[in-house]
Amino acid sequence: MGNGYLAAYNTILCLAWGCVLYLTVYFSFVHNETTFKVYRAVELPLMVAQTAAIMEVIHSLLGMVRSPAAITAMQVASRLWILWGIVVPLQEQTLGGAIKLVKVGPRTLQLDFISLMVAWCLSEIIRYSFFALKEFGVVPYFLLWLRYSAFIILYPLGVASELTMVYLAMPTIRSSHMWSLAMPNKLNISFDYHQLCVIICIIYVPGLPRLYGYMMKQRIKMLSPTKAAAGKTKKE
Repeated sequence: MGNGYLAAYNTILCLAWGCVLYLTVYFSFVHNETTFKVYRAVELPLMVAQTAAIMEVIHSLLGMVRSPAAITAMQVASRLWILWGIVVPLQEQTLGGAIKLVKVGPRTLQLDFISLMVAWCLSEIIRYSFFALKEFGVVPYFLLWLRYSAFIILYPLGVASELTMVYLAMPTIRSSHMWSLAMPNKLNISFDYHQLCVIICIIYVPGLPRLYGYMMKQRIKMLSPTKAAAGKTKKE
């Protein structure tokens, strides 16, 4: 038996993301509700689950897990920014738009809030269930394989969906001067949130291959024939 706290933390977050996925599928794909209604349904569990990820940075800094603190902080910060800095304050823009890709039968495949939820939920359910079971010492191989393989599709989908949210929000951020501070003012400083968003998006460019490359190295390491034969797993 591993760390009881980590087992509980990962189990709770797995269930929380499972709730978000269920609500997303139920309202979007089963009942074909609008994206606005889907958001209303997932809003609370999404906010709780995503914000709770801050603890992962603390876990890494305290040495409770072997994940690199810098990479963990980068992943968590980007998710929090998309949620609290883009989607929540600009719901009309981010929930009402999409980048259409291709039409498949009656449905159109597109990058939007729904694709963001699918990518985030699936990746987090796999990840948290993996780490939860790891604390109990019972990780089935199919879950190990998913942990180090699903990201190949889910990570690019997630990043593309995140940048879509930013793309949909940017015109309003710029025109409304949202969260910006112009001169002159008592503090004698200026701040442009639109410029900050541009800088963050630029950082995404080198950040994507770095994170992707890190996971590919982990995949080779964890799914190597000798590793699979031994039936062992190590914390990333």
